[in-house]
Amino acid sequence: MVSWRGYGVVVDERDRLLHLVADHVLDHGVTSLTLRGLGRATGSNNRMLLYYFGSKEALVGEALRCVGRERFPTFEFAWGRLAGGDEPLRTALQHVWEAIADPANLDFCRLFFEVFGQAARAREGYGELLDDIAGWQRPAAARLRREGLSPAAAQARATELVALWRGLQMTLIMTADPAHVHRVQAEALDAFCARCR
Repeated sequence: MVSWRGYGVVVDERDRLLHLVADHVLDHGVTSLTLRGLGRATGSNNRMLLYYFGSKEALVGEALRCVGRERFPTFEFAWGRLAGGDEPLRTALQHVWEAIADPANLDFCRLFFEVFGQAARAREGYGELLDDIAGWQRPAAARLRREGLSPAAAQARATELVALWRGLQMTLIMTADPAHVHRVQAEALDAFCARCR
């Protein structure tokens, strides 16, 4: 059995490779990634990686989800809490933003946007990952329906919210003034919640 940076116990070869790839892409990114290089980095080879994962794109998508789930769990937890929680809407949304914008999650955000850029160019290889990313709107839409919006209006507002946060995430990655980004987000969230009443 192999431990992945102390975050859990891995029991089979596919999981072992996935966790090693997740570590590698988090540390080195995916821009110049090759299966041959991944094979060397994981003590395997490109044929074994293809056997277990089917394609480089599928492997990268799984590695990104693995990183998010196991290294940055507050990110996923915040979305789940939004859909089912009973806090006021503005409070619940602010908690999601705080999880997204947590400085501890910036490495995941950097990796996410790097993979997202590749997925936008090669949609056929990243279909499952893109479906997952599109699914980020579901908890927000579910919560907005509970607030009384029609299904169509809830979906439109959820799309708007996720787009806002995604743009602000990119700004956080690049800025030397995160406090400014947080102020912009707070003002935008106030206006957003006013439109959702």
